Amino acid sequence: MFVFEIIIPGTGLDSEDREWAWKIERQLDSLQSQFFEANLALNLFISEQTSRSHSFSKDTWDADSKRRREIREVLEKELLEQGKSYWEIDDEISLKADIIFKREKWEQGNIPREFKHNLVFLYARAFLYALDAFDKFLGVLAKEDNVPEVITELHKKISSTFPDLRGVRNTTQHLEDRSRRLGAGRNPKPLDLKPINNGFINAPNGGALVLNSLIGSKYGSTMADGHYGEIDVSPESMSHLQEILNSVLNSFKWSGSKQHKPSA
Repeated sequence: MFVFEIIIPGTGLDSEDREWAWKIERQLDSLQSQFFEANLALNLFISEQTSRSHSFSKDTWDADSKRRREIREVLEKELLEQGKSYWEIDDEISLKADIIFKREKWEQGNIPREFKHNLVFLYARAFLYALDAFDKFLGVLAKEDNVPEVITELHKKISSTFPDLRGVRNTTQHLEDRSRRLGAGRNPKPLDLKPINNGFINAPNGGALVLNSLIGSKYGSTMADGHYGEIDVSPESMSHLQEILNSVLNSFKWSGSKQHKPSA
């Protein structure tokens, strides 16, 4: 498990303007919340990727095949006793046996393949959304009165560190447009799909639309400007975010004892 730690320089901001201090402290709390949400999403993502690589079991496959045959034999006997011919009931038996088998597996706690397949994508998007929310909160903080000037520079650092963040996030929230090869806006125009060469997809002349893609730890999609963008769901990305958050916290003047987070 990856746990990214932070040190809060005090228990509260050192300011005579308590209304201002309270407002800024709440925004700093929001930054921390998104930071730890990203950390959680990263761990869930890595855990799911690891479990996917060890998901096949021959013993389970053999047991499932045996159970399917048993269910089918029972159904065949019941329907044949009703006077139906085998050829009349074959499709019906196949469907009923499939339904019975699946429901048994679900009752035993088995997760459908469609669920398993989507879990890693769900966690990747959770990481993306937490990162995007962190960026938005920091942007709001940078516009507040009397905050350190460095906050603006730290906000810009997110864009330079994660240049595709906004574009990829926008696509994930507007797949109904991108899937139709449309850009952004109220009246989106057709996408001009740019060349792609990311080590897995090679489209030097453009024309390739990529949505909800996961290549290793990199989650990506075609953005509204037609370029392919991606976010690395990785400890390295969290380290960059950790550095930015610690710099934000240390830029303020605090009072009280230092605090270590997260909790045990």
